[in-house]
Amino acid sequence: MSSLSRSRFAVFLALGTLLPLGFHGCATDHLPDGLYARIYTTRGPVLARLEPNLTPLGVANFVGLAEGTIENAAFDPGRPFYDGTVIHRVEAGHVIQMGIPPSDRANGPGYVFPNEMHASLSHDHAGALNFANGGPNTNAAQWCITLGDRSYLDGDYIVFGNVVEGMDVVFSIVRDDVIDSVRIVRVGERASAFHPDTESFRVMVQAAEARVAEQAVLKREAEEAWIRENYPELAPPRDSVRSAVLSPGSLPREGEGPVQARYRGTRIRYVGHLLGYEGPAVEATAFGSREDGLPGFVDPPRAFPVDPGVTSINPALDRVLAEMTPGERRIVVIPSEFGYGRAGIYPPETPRASIRNRAQHPSGVRAGVAGTLTERASRPVLHHETQATKAPAHLDSGSVKGAGSRR
Repeated sequence: MSSLSRSRFAVFLALGTLLPLGFHGCATDHLPDGLYARIYTTRGPVLARLEPNLTPLGVANFVGLAEGTIENAAFDPGRPFYDGTVIHRVEAGHVIQMGIPPSDRANGPGYVFPNEMHASLSHDHAGALNFANGGPNTNAAQWCITLGDRSYLDGDYIVFGNVVEGMDVVFSIVRDDVIDSVRIVRVGERASAFHPDTESFRVMVQAAEARVAEQAVLKREAEEAWIRENYPELAPPRDSVRSAVLSPGSLPREGEGPVQARYRGTRIRYVGHLLGYEGPAVEATAFGSREDGLPGFVDPPRAFPVDPGVTSINPALDRVLAEMTPGERRIVVIPSEFGYGRAGIYPPETPRASIRNRAQHPSGVRAGVAGTLTERASRPVLHHETQATKAPAHLDSGSVKGAGSRR
């Protein structure tokens, strides 16, 4: 046995004597073949199964940082990146989040890597492990464990594993608890061969970047095909806000005061980028306006006040609403860069999307808006129909209505 092997064996023996309260010590005989992460927190131990066969890039990043085998800006090679990290975010029913290194050099690894989502891995349960990001393809070191069904995150964040033991510990965690250490456990021949390093990780990143570039073209084509099929009058051009009046306004807009409006729509979301996915390149999800004017999964849509120059939903939709007259109905297509931008919008909890809005004033005339709700990874397409009227008016993604209208 080499000196390196002996030193690793000694570490495992030492840990085994310290951990009799969970995990059956450090024994692996109760575990099926696979790659695991033993996460030791101030509240107790957690065991997660990783998914290198489904999301190899994400798992390589996590394992490489955990074992100090991937070069990063925070620590010298060999120093486990996650040891001593603080759980800096705890949102009940949502996630716990960690991964900022306790380093005086950098607060991250000094690199980002592309999205890599697999269709069979979902946020639809408590215990899913994912990477946090600041928008598409900006994954780094911070990661989360879900505390409930957060399936709306699917397609925007990499799920790379699941908790298999210790969810009681996860639920007990509070902000500023500490990840004492993360240790990788390999069971079986295939898992034993998974040892990412800086060179192999960079090769994987380059391949993922090429895949992202290819998917960007396919996504654009899929979105345009959907718009041509459903709203041929709004097909060109792709890189600007598109609008068509369905019905003109029947009432003048009096003064600069607020009106009431509401909208209803459908999110058309590109899912062709998901690994292992077979099916239509886009999926549709209904949404509607909330009381604050932001989109959400609500039905029927809620009325909200629209005060031109004051109300702020997203730049493109704000301009459309300011132009509408009572009773008007229109449909608009808004590319993501003119909507909610790269970071998307939460808590409406809708990922990057093209939005079609139909707006209508309370008098019954409708105006529609189509475009990108957010610019997150999957960038769905959302439809809104909006209608405008004199105050009070209801902006509907299907119609914006005015006072006295019925819906």
